[in-house]
Amino acid sequence: MKHIFIVTSHFPYCGGEQFLETEIDYYCRYHNVKVTLLPLHTNKEMREVPSCVRVSDFFNNQKWEEQKMFYTAKAFSLQYIYRELFSRFPIQPKKFKIFLASASLLAFYRSAFEQFIQQIDQTDDIVFYTYWHNEATYALQSLKGKYGFGLVSRIHRYDLYEEVRPYGYMPMKRQFTQQMDALYTITESANDYLKRTYGFNQDISVLSRLGVADHTICTMPTDKNVLHLVSCSFLTEVKQVDKIIKSLKIIASRMKGVTFSWTHIGDGILYDDLLLLAENELSNLENVKYDFVGNYANDEVYEFYAKNKVDVFLNVSLSEGVPVSIMEAMSCHIPIVAPNVGGIKDMVLNGYNGFLLSNECSVNEIAASLKNMDFFKNKEIRENAYKVFLEKYDAKRNYTEFIENIMSMAK
Repeated sequence: MKHIFIVTSHFPYCGGEQFLETEIDYYCRYHNVKVTLLPLHTNKEMREVPSCVRVSDFFNNQKWEEQKMFYTAKAFSLQYIYRELFSRFPIQPKKFKIFLASASLLAFYRSAFEQFIQQIDQTDDIVFYTYWHNEATYALQSLKGKYGFGLVSRIHRYDLYEEVRPYGYMPMKRQFTQQMDALYTITESANDYLKRTYGFNQDISVLSRLGVADHTICTMPTDKNVLHLVSCSFLTEVKQVDKIIKSLKIIASRMKGVTFSWTHIGDGILYDDLLLLAENELSNLENVKYDFVGNYANDEVYEFYAKNKVDVFLNVSLSEGVPVSIMEAMSCHIPIVAPNVGGIKDMVLNGYNGFLLSNECSVNEIAASLKNMDFFKNKEIRENAYKVFLEKYDAKRNYTEFIENIMSMAK
């Protein structure tokens, strides 16, 4: 029997990793495999998982914080620690602190996983699938040669790009470019980055995109002289929702014969500030309507797209990974306007299914893109949005191929 152990940060406990909510359902289609979720952190709120999936509480009893100094000392028995330290010598004090925390975590997870491996059924063909390429994965890489299990990992953004880490330092990754069967990236550009920055072999890094389900919703455009735009994000500084407000003021002042309607889905710490800004900037414009509808559950987002006419989905974030909100909109035939940050350039093909803005996405640039009303309402453009979804982000195809791939790695 094949046994897949899915190592997560929190899932199925609340705390991110939303894509796994969709992916996990596809494992139940296979009857020749056991699936166990192994969250490294837990809390009181747990999301539902299919009956075919077991959740292990092993790491509930593993406390790194209480033994941090012990594992820091223990780390210096590992060769990887010295290779990292000497490759970075002389290391800046601020980076050295990050290095010590990473080394301690590596030693902790190595000890914990060795205990875990020794208690599982050794008659199974085993593969560990880690959702993040971090110290937990490094620990398993260091044990792979001894125990001979299969090992694959996904890599996203924070565990990939050095420039988004504190002081531009990604500890330990250069020491763990091998000792695994596959490292799954979610964008085409990530494979090149792995090879160029860390020295990964291209045979190890494999493109395997995330995805959302196809709800077979075809959202229609609004009538002539109306533009309904939708945005969906947390209301935080990095999402730059204030730019939407300011760009709307610009374009609505110039195109007074058009009614602009904006719906924002999502809540956050800047809710009151942004509501006040919208009132100050937009309330005096007779041709602008706006609505902050708050947080929607996933099914409520699709219900909104099914019941409302939407012309364009707008993202103006300063930083992104591969936004699920863009996938959801494209699956409903909605064109996209978004900046060239993170993995968005793989999603938005400029002039085909929307407009790819510069990474700065200035207020004037956003306003200029929204002038193209006929483009957003065009049937072919809207069909192109759906085509990009089907070709790249269809969960059924992506996760079926991915699961069959990792099943073949079980040893």
